[in-house]
Amino acid sequence: MKHLTLATLMALCSSMAVAQECDVALLNGRVMDPETNLDAVRNVCVTGDRITAITEDALTGKREIDVSGHVVAPGFINTHSHSFGGFDQKMMAHDGTTTILDTESGVADADLFYDKYEGNSFLNFGSGMGHEEIRRVVMDGVSVELASDPTYILKSRGAAEEEDGHASWALDIPTADQLVEVMTMYEKGLRAGAITVNTTVGYMGYNTYPKEIFALQKMAKKYDRFFGAHTRFGPTESLPLYYSLGANEVIANAVALDGALILSHIQNQGWEEIYELARRLKMRGMTIFAEYYPAITGNPNIATPQLLPDKIEANNIVPTRDIFDTSTGELYESDEEFFRQQKEDPSKPIFITVRPEADLERWIHMKDIAIANDIVGFTVDGEPLLIEADFTEYGGHPRNAGTYGIVFREAREQGIALMEMVNNASYIPAKYFSKVGLKAM
Repeated sequence: MKHLTLATLMALCSSMAVAQECDVALLNGRVMDPETNLDAVRNVCVTGDRITAITEDALTGKREIDVSGHVVAPGFINTHSHSFGGFDQKMMAHDGTTTILDTESGVADADLFYDKYEGNSFLNFGSGMGHEEIRRVVMDGVSVELASDPTYILKSRGAAEEEDGHASWALDIPTADQLVEVMTMYEKGLRAGAITVNTTVGYMGYNTYPKEIFALQKMAKKYDRFFGAHTRFGPTESLPLYYSLGANEVIANAVALDGALILSHIQNQGWEEIYELARRLKMRGMTIFAEYYPAITGNPNIATPQLLPDKIEANNIVPTRDIFDTSTGELYESDEEFFRQQKEDPSKPIFITVRPEADLERWIHMKDIAIANDIVGFTVDGEPLLIEADFTEYGGHPRNAGTYGIVFREAREQGIALMEMVNNASYIPAKYFSKVGLKAM
């Protein structure tokens, strides 16, 4: 993975001669750099795959593009992508994304993941090691190949239930031997270049001891990597199983370990508290950031553990009130139909309402927070859309295609400075990943 920030380039380019001919010359654009707070009309020279000059002086190029009236900004870094398929990359590129990372779910084998997408991705890409994926390999016998491509995360979840209808990865406590195997797979992946240690303990919180999470955070510290956490408890549960308590668990561990922490999609119960905690710790020098996406509906699979017959009531979820059938676009007409589909097609994606719509206007005011789309690949017959597919063929979650467009529009309508949004979309992830030595940032 590689990524260039404008701040680095500005320093390099300030003393460079600009009388060169560029491969591409972007002329008269409003150049914005959140790190140095540059916001001015400049010309930008691109040579090969590098920006080689940012200047007020005239430029010539093999291709010259007048971008008057447009913003030239660093590419957006999506820290929470579960799809690396060509069509989904195309959608994200149209939304301003140049880097896609899975720092929440991740993969069971980093070598398999990087070998698959090296030379087959037109966006910068990377992934961490995935708690649920490794558990599925160890505890459910899911193939390591299926568990090593986040594009197929819902299919991987469904595969864990195909043989006996039981998702051991989420519903069982690993044995001592299984836990050793889980940790061994994490170590192997980190040595192979996985960028983070991830957990989605929120999907398996009833059967994951706190000591397992602490052990993973110690491993992240050992390798000087971020710990990416979809924290314990569901976004709609009642006390005492409140969402922010799960965030407190990993925050306390990170403080004790002096570790780096990413809090995935914090827009759940108690998000104001989680946001304030992260802000205060950041101001005290901790390497921590949170992320959110601009949607009140999540996009899990229909057989996600919190929605199983013996769990759904405790999670305050009612299919006819909260869950949309993606094949119809409507709320489920009956509980019976929901549970029938759950049993017959456990991988099926659904949309589930988890927050009030009024929160959409409030999240936009959070500062120094990453914006991520949490994309779950839209599939046809279990396979991602081909890159050449027309956009009209897409039928997945709106956040997959338009997260940054939605955020920037909402900010404009509320009068929030454009630089704040560019900062959140690009600089915040780059800044904090650079703190743990990820040189590409």
